[in-house]
Amino acid sequence: MDLPAPHKRNRRGEGTRLRQDILDAASAILETTGSEDAVTLRAIARDVGIAAPSIYAHFPDREAVLDQLVTDSFRQLSAALKAAREGVSDPVERLFAGCRAYLAFAALHPRRYWVLFDHSAPGARRRDTASVPVSEGLAAFSVLVGAIDDCARAGRSASVDHFADAVAVWT
Repeated sequence: MDLPAPHKRNRRGEGTRLRQDILDAASAILETTGSEDAVTLRAIARDVGIAAPSIYAHFPDREAVLDQLVTDSFRQLSAALKAAREGVSDPVERLFAGCRAYLAFAALHPRRYWVLFDHSAPGARRRDTASVPVSEGLAAFSVLVGAIDDCARAGRSASVDHFADAVAVWT
């Protein structure tokens, strides 16, 4: 069995690099296996080339790593939605551009996308999700609400409840 090379010690002031390496490894494990259960501290440590206890300097437990993956993924989704809408003047086309970006994100990262809505959902099977910032998911969702509002303001939509209509589009 091939073992990864040991992680090279970060230079002074580069401690956040190991944190990102841990998150990158966790994301890769999730994408490769398709299983949130496969994202263990031992598996992450093996992929990064560190001892599992080294993770505790950056995350208190496995769930904190998963929570951060969810948070980062929602931020990436929000950024993709906003970037897709940039420079598009027609509100309906902006809405469609955001929807296409949403679908592209799901297609490019299917397993991470699934975890977004399984791990972060209230009552998710993992644990109390209070540590996952709801604001990150709402930020992504608010891009869609804003796009529907833009269409209505331009007289291109009959929507009177932008939030409810965004829920319908989102699902």
